[in-house]
Amino acid sequence: MKRIGIVGGVGPLASVYFYERLLRLCGASDDADYPAAVLVSEPMPSRIEHLLGRGESPLPQLLDTVERLERAGADAIAIPSATTHAYRTELCDAVGVPVFDLLAETGVALRRRRLRRPLLLATGATAELRLYEPHLAPDTIARYPDAARQAETDDFIDRVKRGDPVEELRGEFARWIEGLLPRRTGDPDCVVLACTELSVIAPARAGRVPVVDVTDVLARAILAPGDTPSRPVRPGATSSEAQHNVMSGEQP
Repeated sequence: MKRIGIVGGVGPLASVYFYERLLRLCGASDDADYPAAVLVSEPMPSRIEHLLGRGESPLPQLLDTVERLERAGADAIAIPSATTHAYRTELCDAVGVPVFDLLAETGVALRRRRLRRPLLLATGATAELRLYEPHLAPDTIARYPDAARQAETDDFIDRVKRGDPVEELRGEFARWIEGLLPRRTGDPDCVVLACTELSVIAPARAGRVPVVDVTDVLARAILAPGDTPSRPVRPGATSSEAQHNVMSGEQP
């Protein structure tokens, strides 16, 4: 069984929740059956602020974290944060063990379930950069909230990060999603909780459509036999430097 390395601090509560989901989903019946895991959580500069051109780069801290996980014996590494995948290329280059790709695994999960019209609820940076889209099937059309609803999405994420009561937030979030969906059927065909903070307050369903929780997607992928992460469906996913340039209005 793999020794799983977890990049913590991206954010901390989402990282702990990811570890809990690993334990819940692994099928263990005894202490000895649970997967070995190493979690390194250090204070981390905001990936969102950096991608928006307003803050320091988190890359040095991220590189230190994955290198520490490898030295601690991790056979595979999970980053329980979609936005942090903007830096995944550099992190893969820094270590000799697989760094699983939450974005690509989400694309695989949508294809397996034949979901082609996902509504993606993510951080503003993830949505602006369209980080998921290189990993979606060509016939998939991703939907995103409008500007006002994106601000509300970011507010839910911020409230999870600061530790607001989970059950209260979960009920409010479920009602908010129901109000977000159009009344007509068929569009979108699912809601993707595309930020791992939203996983912490995930409702079972979103009105008429299923919920795809990227935390569970990543946990199931890393628990599966083998240790080869999925690859993007579409070529040309940009590096974090190019993504930073897009957010700041510069040409790559």
